[in-house]
Amino acid sequence: MSEGKKKLVALAGKVKEKVSQQGDALLQKRGLDLVEALASDLTGEAAMPGLRLYRDAASKFRLQRATRNAEITVEWHRDIAALSITCEKHGEPKVLTRYVYDATKDHFRRMEGAGEAYDDLAAALAEYLFPETK
Repeated sequence: MSEGKKKLVALAGKVKEKVSQQGDALLQKRGLDLVEALASDLTGEAAMPGLRLYRDAASKFRLQRATRNAEITVEWHRDIAALSITCEKHGEPKVLTRYVYDATKDHFRRMEGAGEAYDDLAAALAEYLFPETK
């Protein structure tokens, strides 16, 4: 096999690892799937009473509770391939945490290292929207 053909085959292998059959980046799909899974978990059978979920886009939703003056936003950012969770108690500074995909553990972890999206979202819900659970 010629050197050119070897390079072409190697490139095809790399592309198959990162791109789906439809031509979308697999990481983009994983990010959107995570947003969908989180929204589903928050509105499904185990939904918390009084929690309102507003879908702004396929890549973004906001969480609010009528008795709390706070909001949590979950959003997938395609341009930086990261998920963000933004928490805000009105009148206080926003708290932004970003998550990147960790292929070795097959989950989204904090950009800084320790922590993952599900754990942090549960902690944020307790802190910002359901403080009576602490």
